[in-house]
Amino acid sequence: MAFETLNGIVLRYANYRDNDRILTVLTQERGAVAVTVRNCRKKSSASTDAVSEQCCYGEFVVYERGGILYASSTAIKESFYPIREDYERLVSANQILRFAEIIAYNHGGAELFPLCYHALSFLAYGDNNPIDIELCSTAKMLCLAGYKPVLTHCVRCGKDLRKQKEVAFSKVQGGTLCDYCGVGCRVISALSAEALRRMILLPLPQMGRVKLPDNVRKELDLIIYEYAEYSFEQIIKVRGK
Repeated sequence: MAFETLNGIVLRYANYRDNDRILTVLTQERGAVAVTVRNCRKKSSASTDAVSEQCCYGEFVVYERGGILYASSTAIKESFYPIREDYERLVSANQILRFAEIIAYNHGGAELFPLCYHALSFLAYGDNNPIDIELCSTAKMLCLAGYKPVLTHCVRCGKDLRKQKEVAFSKVQGGTLCDYCGVGCRVISALSAEALRRMILLPLPQMGRVKLPDNVRKELDLIIYEYAEYSFEQIIKVRGK
């Protein structure tokens, strides 16, 4: 029986049978995988402390049988426990991990894993509004998936929009539009467009610098998820629903 060591973050779990749990894990090595952990819900079992909760980062020694991965042993590396103590942090973490799972099966975990790790770190131990970290993470994941929005010029005619006070944003065109090309599209402030551009470029260790004004947060919350849901043709945003 061949064993393999995987390092990953638990995106979600589903209880199975009386004491088992099936984890969806974002790993550095394989991207998103399903791992069955036996007896992790049994109080008397040594596996009770296994990495079986959402958001936990851990090491999984796994083996494959019948096309299914089973955990032989697990070890917690980081629980990000403060997230589970705060409802708003937990909701934003769930939103980030939901989108990460959608992307992971096609994109892998090499770039997605460090993004989720940093996002959870700032949610757990930072003082940011959780939605700011969530929006920054979501914007970066869109770029990883190949949907980087155009934000400095009109995506249709090419006009430079960096001196505009307001710009239109089209989820269909994938970016900003000038007044002429953007008739009927959602209008956002130039500050929101610039904030989105900077969040995309921001190095992961500096995500804690994201502190959005209320009006910018509201505008980006709308356009980022409208764009994501149009691009992926499914519901992405579950926060607030």
